[in-house]
Amino acid sequence: MISKANLNAVPVLRMTTLVSLFSAMLATCTSALAATDVVIFNNGDRLTGEVKALDRGRLKFKTDAAGTINIEWDKVEFISADRNIQVETQNGARYFGKIKQAEDGFNLLVSTVDGPVPLVSASVVQMNPIDQERLRDIDLSVSAGYNFTNSSQISQFNIGAEARHRTRKRILTANYASTISNSENNEASQRQTLSFNYTRLRANRWLNDGGVSFDVNDELGVNLRTSFSAGGGRIVRQASNSAVTLKGGLKATRENSVNNPEDVDSLESYGIMTWEWYRYDTPELDWSTSIEIIPSLTESGRVRGEFNATLKWEIISDFFWQFQVYDSYDNQPQSEGAPNNDYGVNTALSYDF
Repeated sequence: MISKANLNAVPVLRMTTLVSLFSAMLATCTSALAATDVVIFNNGDRLTGEVKALDRGRLKFKTDAAGTINIEWDKVEFISADRNIQVETQNGARYFGKIKQAEDGFNLLVSTVDGPVPLVSASVVQMNPIDQERLRDIDLSVSAGYNFTNSSQISQFNIGAEARHRTRKRILTANYASTISNSENNEASQRQTLSFNYTRLRANRWLNDGGVSFDVNDELGVNLRTSFSAGGGRIVRQASNSAVTLKGGLKATRENSVNNPEDVDSLESYGIMTWEWYRYDTPELDWSTSIEIIPSLTESGRVRGEFNATLKWEIISDFFWQFQVYDSYDNQPQSEGAPNNDYGVNTALSYDF
């Protein structure tokens, strides 16, 4: 005979069982959906999993057995994905849809709303799974480094972080970099930058660009420099192993310096060139360089400049040793007696999430 307490427990047990079964089914379905993409290599080998992204000549592919692995794009013969993926080619054309295995000399077929588009893999430089207009997961990279010279008793600590979101037509980025130097004979000095940038992707590799940045530089006597920028540009070269981008526009800048407690507002123009190059032969290298020239439109003859070059060498998967050279230039510093240049070298370890 079943007691009243046992009868009351039956619905609870059934509910628990149903929840457990539903969770198991949901996990199974999710796993099945996530593992429907297929990569076929040049040698005929086949791998099933989930396409995470194609960037810098590497296909990030998630498998159940080995986790997320990096596959050199030129080693891929065919690819298919039963999910919406944005595919971008060298000439800047972007196609959105599911990917099927193509025939007649083509490597992949993008099923767009306007019809199927066959592509050769050598022409494809980027692939990003995007669920309609929702943002992708954040791509995050963090770095930290410490240098010390015993003879001069100079120590330097640097940290950095970069976050990136992408939709079909927009890229949102946030960057933070900080370098703090200390020595026995001088006060500690800092150099910090925080920036947020918005890029609107246009046809034929054209783009609109805008953002806000905050800079602190003790060496140049800058307590705080706030800049709002708006402009445009073009990706002049886009290949599987390199990219060159040119941008330009206007900046509205407000500066507070050591010798001038009052804020100084100015209007500036700017031009930026960035060059990225990467190779996956031993040793694996990732090189990026940016040069920015900033002539003032309201302060006669004043020109500022920013240079940054970073070399990353992958030690193990997603873990890098990083070497950076930087230089900030101002031919008319706001603080009297401040030097025209603040330059330095950083080494750090970084990790990409």
